[in-house]
Amino acid sequence: MVEAENEQYNEDELCAPDWMDKKYFEKLLRDTNTDESIEVVNLVLKPGSKAGDHYASIMFRAAINYNTKNEQNLEKSLMIKTMPFVDGPKKEMLEGMNMFDIEIKMYKEVIPKFEKMLKEIGDNTQLSGKCLHSSSEPYEVLVFEDLSKDNYKTVTTWGGNLEISKGAIEKLAKWHALSFKMVSDGNTNLQTFTKNGFTDGNMLETPTFKYGFKNFVDMIKREPELQQYSSKFEKIVSGDPFAESLSVYRAFVRNEKASLFVLNHGDFHIKNLMFKGEDDGKVDDVRLVDFQMCIWGPAVIDLTYMLYMMMDEERIPRRQEMIHYYFEIFSDTLKKLKYTGEFPKLADIYKDFITYRNFELFMLTTVLPLIIAIKEDPLMDIGAVLHGDEAGKALYEIEAYVNYVKKVLPSFLHNGYLD
Repeated sequence: MVEAENEQYNEDELCAPDWMDKKYFEKLLRDTNTDESIEVVNLVLKPGSKAGDHYASIMFRAAINYNTKNEQNLEKSLMIKTMPFVDGPKKEMLEGMNMFDIEIKMYKEVIPKFEKMLKEIGDNTQLSGKCLHSSSEPYEVLVFEDLSKDNYKTVTTWGGNLEISKGAIEKLAKWHALSFKMVSDGNTNLQTFTKNGFTDGNMLETPTFKYGFKNFVDMIKREPELQQYSSKFEKIVSGDPFAESLSVYRAFVRNEKASLFVLNHGDFHIKNLMFKGEDDGKVDDVRLVDFQMCIWGPAVIDLTYMLYMMMDEERIPRRQEMIHYYFEIFSDTLKKLKYTGEFPKLADIYKDFITYRNFELFMLTTVLPLIIAIKEDPLMDIGAVLHGDEAGKALYEIEAYVNYVKKVLPSFLHNGYLD
């Protein structure tokens, strides 16, 4: 039974699966501590995240009291991530996607390698939290140390403060540089990550994603200030903008010539990080989490996420500054890693933004309204919005979203994105 102090949690995290019991955690602690004497005395399970924090998995926090033959009354707090086990639209949407396989490989192989490479150049950066256990059978599950016990916390606002965003961008830039260097050295394992939720699975069939462009066009036709763009978008919608916008995810397998290929986080937004510090002040550290969507592809996948998922309306004028900040850290990390090949140029990344501009259109027209809706109502039923036609249409009536579009759409016109 899961203990919940209030109703601010995802419904499917109010009841844990039957296998998540004392025996499971007892075996887990025995294996991870190499101590067969461990006995779990008490177990309390709670929802692992607030409503609106995530959707493509379920999370639980386990507070464990245990004894060993030498010590009594020990405590351990763990985070457990698993797949939805109750039949319904969420479980159906995620079936057929290899999200857990991707994340397990990230934590078991990629992240340890990346952090080892950083240590070898005198950089003690920790990219994420520590994964204690992972498995695909008999249950898809990942178990992590609870970062909240070290005073890490999630971001409660859309963009967080600028220092949080910059901390996340710094980690991302190092992540990209490490992957770029590995492949340039002949380690092509990272290039096998060519599929994620936007290339396979049922997520693409959800009405909110499938009809996002159409709903966007209906919105700009209603708004007098935006009607000047309607003919441009009607032309875009006459094709297959949804498929075209997601082609960036297949750039590598199609042998396209993007300027900068890296291992993308793939879901680089403000809810997929934890930070230590003050909400509106100094930030001591940022850790990236949720590596279910990682994919080898153009760096503009993550950079476009950054522009929309970490840069709220007030930071629109600082977009180029943040891209430059990313590029400086990316280049500096490559130098420290003793990369000797031709260095990517910032101008080339901007070329990739133009090449894959349809992906930015997708982010603006389809993903951003959902993000702003969650900001406006953290307790909203994400599943109902994703899978309901009318709920999806209502996203385009949110005043904050309409105002954001009014501010950013002129740049699309001026940069040639609508040609």
